[in-house]
Amino acid sequence: MKLLGLILIVPAAVLGALLASPGLDAVWMAPAFHFWVVSGASLMAAAICALLIESVRSVRETRIMYLALSFMALGTLFSVHGLTTPGQLYNEVYAVLKASPWASTFVGALFAVMSTISVRGLGDEHASRRLSTWVFALATACFAAFIAVSLAFPTWLAWMPTADQTFRYGLTAVIVGMLCFAAWRYYQSYQLARLNPQLAMVAGLIFLAEAQLALGLGRVYQYSWWEYHFLFLLAFGTILIGWIWEYRRSNGLEAIAEALVMRDAMAQLNRGRDQSLVRLADEIESFDIATFGHVGRVAAYAYVIGKELGLPPTTLRRLVLGAQMHDIGKIGLPLGLLMKPGKLTEAEFDRMKTHTVKGWDIAQQVKALRDMGSIIRHHHERFDGAGYPDGLPGEEIPLESRIISAADTFDAVTSERPYRGAMSVEEAKTELRRVAGSQLDPRCVEALLNVLERREIQVTPPAPALAPEVATAG
Repeated sequence: MKLLGLILIVPAAVLGALLASPGLDAVWMAPAFHFWVVSGASLMAAAICALLIESVRSVRETRIMYLALSFMALGTLFSVHGLTTPGQLYNEVYAVLKASPWASTFVGALFAVMSTISVRGLGDEHASRRLSTWVFALATACFAAFIAVSLAFPTWLAWMPTADQTFRYGLTAVIVGMLCFAAWRYYQSYQLARLNPQLAMVAGLIFLAEAQLALGLGRVYQYSWWEYHFLFLLAFGTILIGWIWEYRRSNGLEAIAEALVMRDAMAQLNRGRDQSLVRLADEIESFDIATFGHVGRVAAYAYVIGKELGLPPTTLRRLVLGAQMHDIGKIGLPLGLLMKPGKLTEAEFDRMKTHTVKGWDIAQQVKALRDMGSIIRHHHERFDGAGYPDGLPGEEIPLESRIISAADTFDAVTSERPYRGAMSVEEAKTELRRVAGSQLDPRCVEALLNVLERREIQVTPPAPALAPEVATAG
């Protein structure tokens, strides 16, 4: 990441050096080369758009359609800049030559921002898709009309004050702001899942923001002006390479689209994680077949609680891994104890409680889990201090442990047991409210209740237990 950060800084540093030293910023008149550079960038943007459109057919996610429109705008509108290069279709410099790059980056940046935003309150999912389909069709028609009108009437954009310094600086600030916002949103997704398509988008959008700076500040036909053309190529090339890499790794375009929109956050987290940890999580699941699926559900509930509490992506990633590993200490316990029907004796329960400390011991021996040790150790503490193993109260319990405790409790009461049936979601909500402040952190309970109220997570009670299990939650 440090190397990538340095690479991303280089274009801005080069532009700054050229602008600060006019003697270095030489004139380079190469109209034919300009035509081919712009055409190449437009074709690469079109290829990205085509990949996204193809992925929409399987993923059917509205944000992917907006991202496709972003690259369609960057490709189609920017192509006018190449087609109107003097010496190609026209011999004079017309207004569309100067205005089309500004139009392409502004519209492209706007749709890039839209691709990162989930809007609530637009009705059902089908209505949202219909709306995005209409937007896609209308935008496509507008882009086609822009090309046709620009080629037929190359002076029609003469009203756009591209030579005015206030216009150039103001619009550059807006476009760079939008592109940086979109890059930051994709970086947040990358911090959570660590997938190549996300990182490629971050790098590509930053290169485009730097291209806009060169467009707004560079001197025409001087090196500073040429820089934005090369940055367009670099941005689109970076995105294509990152996506092709992911395609070869996952053997499907759906993986790229799903990574970009984080449609299934848990699946994306596992795809971006070391496979040894994924296998370990699976081993925890399969070790106690009586609670099969429990670990995955607890991780999913913990994720939505953490997201509702506003935790940053890096903390969410740590939280989910901690939730997946919270019962790792049970691997060392006898199967007879784990699968015993009915209530445990006091001695058996004392032995069961050791799984928290054993889990902490295991975490200390695995480098990738070392930071999870305290989360695993304290997931059975109680908010009133009556939990185990250390009897920590309230805020002294790590926040991730308190979140996992709430998720663990909710999954336990909504799962069927040999000695009782599963609670309904409404009954579970009542139970959560009852134990808030004593067993569970009230903030975590409120966050989970809010998510359940908005129905942002589907609660599907697991199938009846395949074997008898211990009569205690978690």
